[in-house]
Amino acid sequence: MKSHATLIEIVAALGIEKRSVERRAIKESWPFEEQAGRGGKKRLYPLTSLPKAIRDKLQAVALHSIIVAPQMAPVTNPVPIDSIASSEMSPSMMTIGGLTRRVKGDDQLNDKDRARRDAAQVLCRAIEGAAISASCSIKRSIVELVPRILGGVAHPELIEAAQVTYTKPRACGQTEAAMISRLQKMYAAYEAGKVCGDAGRYLVPGRRDKEGHSPLLIHAFLIHYCLPTRPPVTEAWRNSQAWFAAQGLERPAVDTFYRIEKELPVTIKYRGRMTGSEWRSLLPCVARDVSMFKANDLWVGDGHSFKAKIQHPIHGQPFIPEVTVIIDWVSRKIVGWSVDLAESTIAVSAAFRHAQSQTRARPLVYYSDNGGGQIGKLIDCKVHGTLARQGIAHETGIPGNPQARGIIERLWQTTTIPLARTYPTCIWKGGDKEVTRKMLVALNKKDGSSERLLPSFNQFIADLDACLNDYNQKHEHRELGGRTPDQEYQLKLDPDSVDIGITDQELSAQWMPEVPRTPQRGIVSLFGNEYANKDLVHLLAEGEKVRVRFDIHNADRVWLYRIDGRYIGTADWDAHKRAAFPVPYMQQKREERAEGKIKHGERIIDEAHAELGHMVEGEVLHSVDLPAIEREAELVAVELPSAAKPEELGSYAETMQWLYGSHDIKDGEEMPHNEVAAL
Repeated sequence: MKSHATLIEIVAALGIEKRSVERRAIKESWPFEEQAGRGGKKRLYPLTSLPKAIRDKLQAVALHSIIVAPQMAPVTNPVPIDSIASSEMSPSMMTIGGLTRRVKGDDQLNDKDRARRDAAQVLCRAIEGAAISASCSIKRSIVELVPRILGGVAHPELIEAAQVTYTKPRACGQTEAAMISRLQKMYAAYEAGKVCGDAGRYLVPGRRDKEGHSPLLIHAFLIHYCLPTRPPVTEAWRNSQAWFAAQGLERPAVDTFYRIEKELPVTIKYRGRMTGSEWRSLLPCVARDVSMFKANDLWVGDGHSFKAKIQHPIHGQPFIPEVTVIIDWVSRKIVGWSVDLAESTIAVSAAFRHAQSQTRARPLVYYSDNGGGQIGKLIDCKVHGTLARQGIAHETGIPGNPQARGIIERLWQTTTIPLARTYPTCIWKGGDKEVTRKMLVALNKKDGSSERLLPSFNQFIADLDACLNDYNQKHEHRELGGRTPDQEYQLKLDPDSVDIGITDQELSAQWMPEVPRTPQRGIVSLFGNEYANKDLVHLLAEGEKVRVRFDIHNADRVWLYRIDGRYIGTADWDAHKRAAFPVPYMQQKREERAEGKIKHGERIIDEAHAELGHMVEGEVLHSVDLPAIEREAELVAVELPSAAKPEELGSYAETMQWLYGSHDIKDGEEMPHNEVAAL
């Protein structure tokens, strides 16, 4: 506001005639200054020399124009608030009069806190701008602002800001005195924040933090809820009665346990209820980036029990085949696969050999789990293992942590599990349990229903091959930008990084399994068979070991190498064999598998006999010799006719006829019931 007022401005503020104002100015000798202008000279009256009533009227008119249509004046040196007597400030807390505010970082604020802080700054800047423009105090600016806000005549932005900062609404509404006091404290916090360099530093109103539950109650909840048996909340609450009684405390209501369960983080309330891979699935994981690698650099292998019953290729009974798949990590393409009767090194070797025959490449790293088929000596041995002989690094994941191999674990949900759901013998855990039960009962029947339900092994192989090819060629992978694995494989294939030119002979030799053996007099023993090479006694030092490479399908010959990999020669199956004919390795595995099933069945039969009472638990029965009982008086000597001795009778019918005389018993008939009882 200007420091001087003209006669016209005074007339407008007082609302009286100009002549009356002039007479009063002359009568009271108001000092003035003359200023030349259009139409002659005009008088300017200094505000400080005018009577207080007239000065207040002029300030009220100026404040009203600013409050109704606020013009934010540039902040210069603000007029200090009148009501501040003393203040204490620190970087984290401010105390002015009866107001105490603590500093809260932006990460500690919610949406309401931020809205109240911003609205408070709008009000404080309007109060400050009005005081500067009207040359009045902050208190006068607040006193003029409050009735206009409550009356709804102030600028809408100021009315809305006042409502947002009103944290404790009352049924009777706001009073002028209460709002004036609140705005004075708010402006004091605003000024204190400006001194520290942040005007909104102390403008966030404090609120009472939630106290939460007692640590003792949380402890009682956790020790009864976080168990591997996974009791529900109600059961945990019932089981805690004895614990509270032992502590001399009263057990809280069950709703307290429900509130604790709802408020605790998953990593706390499920610790102990979940273990292993299920527990790790709740924890943060590390996403592995392979964008810097090329195709065929990293291969990942895993085995999967097919989720449907298939007809066994040998005996035709239902069984669950083991599917082993190897994928290229970079492109997600299935480069090789195999099907076997169970998880084994043979199944993994077959899948890896198929992958190399398809790609003609050697990966830098092969990544797998710690299963017996993956880390068997035939594959994983650092000397004679098939991977070590090719210079392929074998990395394994942490046991019980399948998330590390999620790149291939997720593959089953896209390929083999949907294929299993197309078969009537599906045993997928998501299927209907009653239908699965009826299907398993039908498979155990001997009426031929199992043959109608079971898909043949050849059909399964054909369907699996089509399923995996369809995945490679048509599955648009989200992580690959919508490209198929085949497209990504060709895109990431680097001819310089691929070992081209592996022949079929090299594949056959490389993937023949090896075992170390110590020859005795030129004879090498392998799986119960003996192989002889007469030159061994002349080539090897005493006690020197050799690497024996064998074909899993042919037991007639083995190939011998020194430990350092130099070729020695072959050893043929000799006549000094424990078996009359050489037994192939695969046949031995079949026999071992059959023996295991026989032993398992015998154990079940023994348990069934025990349940029938043929065995007395905790006692040992001994035979007791009983003395002969003389029954001479009761025994009747029966002399057989010399002409009809039993050994001379020809048939069962003749014997019975001889015994009963009157009965005509034909050959093949049974003795009448009453005669059996009498006898």
